[in-house]
Amino acid sequence: MIENNPLLDNVIKWADDNDNIRAVVVTGSLSRDDGSTDEYSDLDVEIIVHEFTDALLQGDWIHNIGEVWIKFPADEQSRFRLIWFAGGKKVDFQLQLVEDIQQRRELSDEHKRGYIVMLDKDDLYANLPPSPHIFPQPDPPTAHEVHEIINEFWFESIHVAQFIRRREFWVVKFRDWTMKSDLLQLMEWHTRLKLNNTVNTWLIGKRIHQWADADTYDAIQKIWAHWDAQDCWESLLTQIDLFHQLAQDVTQQLDYSYPKETYDEIIAYIRSLYDEDKQLK
Repeated sequence: MIENNPLLDNVIKWADDNDNIRAVVVTGSLSRDDGSTDEYSDLDVEIIVHEFTDALLQGDWIHNIGEVWIKFPADEQSRFRLIWFAGGKKVDFQLQLVEDIQQRRELSDEHKRGYIVMLDKDDLYANLPPSPHIFPQPDPPTAHEVHEIINEFWFESIHVAQFIRRREFWVVKFRDWTMKSDLLQLMEWHTRLKLNNTVNTWLIGKRIHQWADADTYDAIQKIWAHWDAQDCWESLLTQIDLFHQLAQDVTQQLDYSYPKETYDEIIAYIRSLYDEDKQLK
């Protein structure tokens, strides 16, 4: 899909005419050649420059690439620009200095996943190896990191239960999203530990149907509630049961503590609120 990309062609033409820009490198899905791209795939581009000029950081140059619908950040100077161009085409730009590339002795994690040099005026990448197209795995989480996620999840679970009782569904959704963010992190750890770091869990739940185990994937399809008390309760109860089990598995695998009795009490309290709510109908 990298061939015949008009936005990339415009980037290269603009960069070739700008003496401050010394190289253009494509990363992300379009560089991996693993069959994962489609018509909605972003174009990820690294722009290698001599210096971060005000004109470059302000980002007015993006209008040379195509018709801009929206950009982020909106106004302030930045070393990255995330742009939606007309037609729903997204390009993520990262600005880097020549000296950082010259000092590099091995591939970054991003480049290990894939990279394609589209323009290199000074042979900056001549001594770097080709990408092995692997996904470097993060280190196992520390006890502090795991306990922070677990603590926040159970803290918010009580909030959610009480706000369901109050019929404050917007607050329920707001608090619940924190719980789901914690659940996702726990799911990623659980999968990597279970499969000995041989799987890529991507970001923000991408391709979760591919990497989550069958039981977990079945459960997470039941944790998205409608705007009513009964559905919110059922989703919450499914979510806390799933998290409780995954948390025990993860902490056992890592030999970290998990005060199961305390969380059992929280679950019992939440279920008591649910039972009282059912009796009010």
